[in-house]
Amino acid sequence: MSDDPWPVDWIGSHTAVLALPQRIRESDSGRLRDELASIIDEGATEVIVDMTSTTSCDHAAADALGLAYHHALVNGTQLRLVVVAQIVRRTLSLSGLDRLAPVYPSLEAALAAGTPSMVIPLAPRHRGAPKGQQAGAMRNRSGEREEPGPRQSVITPAVLWQVVDALDDGVALVYDDGALALVNRRLEEMFGYERAELIDQPVELLMPAAMRAAHRRHRRRYAQDPQARPMAARARLVGFRKDGTSIPVRVSLAPVPTATGRFTLAVIRDATADLSRADLADLARATLAEQVHHGRQLLSRVTSGLFRVGDSLQRAADLPSETARQHIGEALQHLDDTIREIRDHVFGAGEPPPADPGSRGDG
Repeated sequence: MSDDPWPVDWIGSHTAVLALPQRIRESDSGRLRDELASIIDEGATEVIVDMTSTTSCDHAAADALGLAYHHALVNGTQLRLVVVAQIVRRTLSLSGLDRLAPVYPSLEAALAAGTPSMVIPLAPRHRGAPKGQQAGAMRNRSGEREEPGPRQSVITPAVLWQVVDALDDGVALVYDDGALALVNRRLEEMFGYERAELIDQPVELLMPAAMRAAHRRHRRRYAQDPQARPMAARARLVGFRKDGTSIPVRVSLAPVPTATGRFTLAVIRDATADLSRADLADLARATLAEQVHHGRQLLSRVTSGLFRVGDSLQRAADLPSETARQHIGEALQHLDDTIREIRDHVFGAGEPPPADPGSRGDG
């Protein structure tokens, strides 16, 4: 037996498990690529790369796994990875491989996750005709017209995953029992988890503990009558991050029936920006209302003050000079108080008003 065995364990005739050693060096990348290519070419429909014991893996090995993934894709074979060591997971993440091939925390989880690979054929599409020629018609070297044949295209899982990962909203595909089947990069960022920490976990993990029991009841009712629920029609909800903080979110739901079961597609949007705009709008409305209220109060006080000034001056007209001077002094005091209040309102309390160029000091 070799000191560095790479055993292959066949489960039935279609599933192969390749166990990798503790350390995979750059010199091992060629062997890794050839081993996987050989397994795929033997007709395996599912290949699991078991890296349970692997604690060291460089980028050359990650590139070899990437080439094996594309080789499997061409042959209609599923490639799944089992990774335990965080340093290995980071290496695969930096290479982008964990965005293509699913990664599981244990061999048992990888074996239990077998689902048919997904290839979606597009409708046939005709190539565009050169300038000066009628669309849909081509000419051969003899000048005869030829109708172009359809160009067959497929969307591979890699392309689909890149599209989903490029979205600005979080995306989660949820099993009918509430477990998370798929999550995209944006959802990881929003909630602070790595993808492997979320897969097969209940979707209630992403909400506050106090809301989880109620959500499980809502989820069971939704499963009885699944319908598309657009984001605009749903109230703002609360998401719960790994670090214990909460974020406001908006969620849309859509049922996704398949041949093997039914999933729910959830699109989750961070509503923090919406909340900030709403708060600013509320603050602006409150500030404006307060200014209007203060303005009305000032107008009432100014009107009352001026009325007292006029009343004092009117009474002084028919009184002896000494008494008249007293009433005139009171009127001037009322007028001075009214002017001071107007100046305080205009320039703000605590701010000195502009100096009066006509005033003089006391000495």
